[in-house]
Amino acid sequence: MSDNLGSGALQSAPQTAADNVSTAPTAYDEIAATISKAISSVTGLVPAFERRHTETAQFVNRFRSFYPESIRSTIAAIEANPELNSAGKFDVQEARATLQFLDAFRPVIDQVEEFLTNLKFTYGARKARAIADVLQTLQIAKGIGRDPSSAGVEAHTRMIQRDLRKPRVKAEKPAKTPAKTPAAADEQPK
Repeated sequence: MSDNLGSGALQSAPQTAADNVSTAPTAYDEIAATISKAISSVTGLVPAFERRHTETAQFVNRFRSFYPESIRSTIAAIEANPELNSAGKFDVQEARATLQFLDAFRPVIDQVEEFLTNLKFTYGARKARAIADVLQTLQIAKGIGRDPSSAGVEAHTRMIQRDLRKPRVKAEKPAKTPAKTPAAADEQPK
C-alpha cells in the first residue's frame, strides 16, 4: 500500500483544541479567584447591600431619575414645618443616612464602573491580539497546506477554520406593515 504523504513517514492525527487544555489552575485562574474573593469581601462591607431582583428593580428604576436634592428639600421642609410629616411617612434620620450613603458611594460607583470598563477592554484587547495572530497563522497554514506533503497542516487548517466560527450578527427584520383589507381600501379618499 502506498501513502500519498510524499516522505513516507506517518503523521499523527491532528489534535483537537481540547487535547491541549490543561486542567491544572493557571496563574490567571489564581488571580481571577483572588479578585473574585476580594469582590465578595467588598460586597459585605456595603451597608444594607441589596442584590438586584426583578421585583425590586422595577421599583428602583421608577425612582432612579429623581435628583437627591429633592430629599434635602424635603428634610428642610419637614424640619421647618413638622406638621408636613404628621402621617409619619418620611423618616428624616433615615433620609439623612441615605444622603450620606449616596454622597459617599457615588465616587465608588464611578471607580467600579471605570474598572469594569477597563477590565472588559483588557479582556477584548487580549482576545483581539490573539485572534489577529490566529488569522495570520491561518493564512500561512493555508499556503503551506496546499503542498501535498503537508497533509497534517491542511487538517489543522480545517480545524482552525472550524473553531473560528465568527458569529454573524443578524439584521433586524423591518416591522411588517399591516396589509390593507378590501374594506380599508374602499374607505380611502379618492
